[in-house]
Amino acid sequence: MDEKDLSKHVERVETRVREGCELIARTNAATVSNAHIQGSWKRCLNQYNIDPSTNIKPRILTGRALKNYVEPLEEFLFIARSGMQSLYERVSDPGYVILLGDSNGVTIEYLGNPDKEREHREAGLYLGSVWAESIEGTCGVGTCIEERRSLTIHRDEHFRSRHISLSCSTTPIFFPDGKVLGTLDISLLRSPPEKESQLLALQVVNYYARLVENAYFLRLFKDSWIIRFNAMQAFVEVVTENILAVDADGFITAGNTSAEKEITLRDGISPVSRYISDVFDLRFDELMSHALHKTTTILPLRTVRTGRQYFATFRVPEVTNVKAQNSSATLSPLQGGEKGSSSFMTLEYLAGTDSKMLFNVNCARRVMNKDISILLIGETGTGKEVCARAIHEASCRSMYPFVALNCASIPESLIESELFGYKQGAFTGAKSKGMRGKILQSDGGTLFLDEIGDMPLNLQTRLLRVLAEKEILPLGSETPIRVDLHVICATLRNLEELVQKGEFREDLYYRMNGVTITLPPLRERTDKALLIENIMSLENGGRPKDIAPDVFEILLSVSWPGNVRQLRNVLRYALAVCEGETIKLVDLPPEILQLSYLPMETIVQAIEPCPEQVPSDSMQYAERMVILNILKKKKWNITVASTDLGISRATLYRKMKKYNMIPPNEM
Repeated sequence: MDEKDLSKHVERVETRVREGCELIARTNAATVSNAHIQGSWKRCLNQYNIDPSTNIKPRILTGRALKNYVEPLEEFLFIARSGMQSLYERVSDPGYVILLGDSNGVTIEYLGNPDKEREHREAGLYLGSVWAESIEGTCGVGTCIEERRSLTIHRDEHFRSRHISLSCSTTPIFFPDGKVLGTLDISLLRSPPEKESQLLALQVVNYYARLVENAYFLRLFKDSWIIRFNAMQAFVEVVTENILAVDADGFITAGNTSAEKEITLRDGISPVSRYISDVFDLRFDELMSHALHKTTTILPLRTVRTGRQYFATFRVPEVTNVKAQNSSATLSPLQGGEKGSSSFMTLEYLAGTDSKMLFNVNCARRVMNKDISILLIGETGTGKEVCARAIHEASCRSMYPFVALNCASIPESLIESELFGYKQGAFTGAKSKGMRGKILQSDGGTLFLDEIGDMPLNLQTRLLRVLAEKEILPLGSETPIRVDLHVICATLRNLEELVQKGEFREDLYYRMNGVTITLPPLRERTDKALLIENIMSLENGGRPKDIAPDVFEILLSVSWPGNVRQLRNVLRYALAVCEGETIKLVDLPPEILQLSYLPMETIVQAIEPCPEQVPSDSMQYAERMVILNILKKKKWNITVASTDLGISRATLYRKMKKYNMIPPNEM
């Protein structure tokens, strides 16, 4: 820039600031409503006392000074570099340089044409350059941080005359709490005169900044439940626009910039620190259920205050600690309702590759969203409740409770109150506030009645009326309550025989037998190998576990009278006692080895010799006697004995197997 142009630029800056007029009436800027430029010029003159004519080169940090700014943001840099590289591939041909800055305006990463590195360094478009507004005056990075918004500082909009050949488009990147984390900038050394030429550049850099910001948000909250939502259903899976993080108690802990703006603008209140059901018509247990088991399902949801509709997908924490929820506690994948379990099988997972199960799943999918009752028949342990739960989760009722009642496990005197509920004071010993029965608890969802063949006749009559009228009359109440009820029943008994004997109502049988699904016993399934591998993975926390070939042969050959439940227990036992990376014969329970087709001598050779006859002065003898005495003293209670010995139950089982100690009840 020659002296004449320099003087004009300095005079223009000082005049516009002094007069407070609309900015740059005589410049080449495409827009004239640039109040933020005028505000920045005022700060540079009045607050920072910067001379617009000074020709000092931009400051560039190196070595330890730069490292102090880079090290605290290493995790952020790791994520941002991928976005920068993708952006550079799109803007490198026109000659753009990419600068990633921190909240101080220090460039912590740089991408540019290596052939022009020296020129970039001279202009300050380089790693370590400091673009704080208080140092360099009005500029893309510094003014973006001050204004907290995306902007383009084009040519002579820069405060310092040294920079008026540059065009810088910059957008801020925010922490979840709203503080500026840094900036993403693309700059040209020499750009066209018209500011319109940079409109697309600003849109592109803003798009990639949001990608980086959202990726870093997901990284920060990797141990939270994540809700992604969008007003447009078609885009919710491909555009991560609005993101909320939810903690283990169901409270929203953070939202990305877009989500905060969207909810606050529409709802009038920030969603952060509010319980999830106070913001959306969504219970926390529903969120967990969809995140854990329906990751590809888009769920419609509405805001509580305004009723505005969105569409959402969910993500589980990397480390999941699921708390049991009231009405729809998550079931064990193989038995259902078992404490501590946090996953269950989907219909596809249940079907495997067995032709009978594939037929069953196809049949269930055809009727599950229709007003047709389902009857599940199968031997004990075939997974009737697991199948019922999978049908519920795959249906349109999955956002409502799944409630199970075993008709054979509850005394006849209590089953009526359990099923239908009662008003307060309905009978002596009733709860003071009454109780909602299983039917009302399952309103809108699914009621699973296991062992339906054991339901007393008088209750069969009441249940028939509920199924027909879709209303329920709790004990002690005079007013019926409407209920949206879908029933899945299960039994291992022959209901047709019970009907002929007069032990089961014929009309109820036909009412609940809309479609019958027969679950094959494990011995008849053609995909036992796949089922064994899947169950082993589930029992091992989702991690695969090697199984020795001879063990696998035994598992395939056993008849499994207890079906899937028995298989699960055997694999759980094997995992507990296994000391290596592979399940071996020694890790199987004795009763399974006895059911095996393998010759006994083969099994004996594979198992570690049991040192029953060892020298009395050996350590093995002493250990065996200590363990044996404690077991006898504690009446062979493994849990109590292991506590007294100071070892785990799994270790005690291994020691018992090693020393051939068999409990009396198993002899």
